[in-house]
Amino acid sequence: MARYPSLPLDKPQRVWGNRRSLLRIFGIGATTLYLAEPGSPKPWGDASQSEPSVQLHISIETKPGKGPELERLYHSAYVPAIKGQPGFLSSRLLRHYEFTSKYEIDISFRSEKQRAAWAQSQEHQAAWPKIQEVGEKISWEGFDVLA
Repeated sequence: MARYPSLPLDKPQRVWGNRRSLLRIFGIGATTLYLAEPGSPKPWGDASQSEPSVQLHISIETKPGKGPELERLYHSAYVPAIKGQPGFLSSRLLRHYEFTSKYEIDISFRSEKQRAAWAQSQEHQAAWPKIQEVGEKISWEGFDVLA
């Protein structure tokens, strides 16, 4: 008698597909960790993540066909403007799986005071209107990072 249940012979593709998916996910995760900037927050929780900080999650629904423009502006205008701000920890741009016009920009600062100073800075005043121009609907939520 076999120790392990045998797999039906008509489903080898399914098993291989699952293994390939797992390997792809592992590869993407490992690549992301390898390419992360030194000092950036790590998903497993380095010291900077356990310190008090704040996050702002900005939801943006772009005007029709303006998603690629938002992505370009994020990298060419928004990130360069925010990177040098006192207390800045990280920023990321997310795009919804199913809706190519729905995005989220997440930013983290050490304190709300520093985040508010960024919002009033000349760099923000120059970069943010460019983002607003491609957005049709924009909303935000602020969070205190607890753990």
